[in-house]
Amino acid sequence: MNHPQESSAVNRLRAYWARSCPALPAAVSAQLFARVLAGWSEPQRAYHTTQHLLESLDLLDAWRGVRDWPKAVALALFFHDVVYDPKRSDNEDMSARIAREMLAQMQAGPELAQAIVALIDVTKHAATPRTEDEKLIVDIDLAILGATPQRYAQYQAQVRQEYAHVPEALFLRGRLAVREAFVRTGPGLYHTVRGRNAFAGAAARNLAAEVAQLRAAIGDLGPG
Repeated sequence: MNHPQESSAVNRLRAYWARSCPALPAAVSAQLFARVLAGWSEPQRAYHTTQHLLESLDLLDAWRGVRDWPKAVALALFFHDVVYDPKRSDNEDMSARIAREMLAQMQAGPELAQAIVALIDVTKHAATPRTEDEKLIVDIDLAILGATPQRYAQYQAQVRQEYAHVPEALFLRGRLAVREAFVRTGPGLYHTVRGRNAFAGAAARNLAAEVAQLRAAIGDLGPG
């Protein structure tokens, strides 16, 4: 039997999905939504789960709402980590491949499909977002950095769980390098006014605290 909170989350995700592709026949919509949901629910996930997806869509809803719902951004959020294996380095590319396949089933036009694939690609955080939609999805994807201390601590534990296969020393040093890069970026982590206002300050505090934790943990490991 499903937990009531889990059922509520799925229902909210289903409502966001329906809002993003309202022209789909009900049976097709339900089939595709079930496939997306299954991807986000795979057992190797701890952070990249429906929790992250729902948090992202809730933030999109808070910032844009029904009247200005950007379906390309919303669908890109549904698809951006539909494939996620922490042992792989091509998750976004594989997610984009699934997105193209499913968008063809949805009879999405080539322009919309290409826009969604481009938005998935920018969530690699390897290039500066340029369009307003790209800036929006990047800020939403990085909103976790500006979460409450409690949620940030949960996020840290979830990421470590996903990378349980990585030895502790290697994980700590790799994580520290990424966190220090984020610290150097500063408020430039966020590309929209809303993103900077909502998250830049908290992100700076969370990242500084994590960098200190990581350095201390690495120090405890000793030389080597």
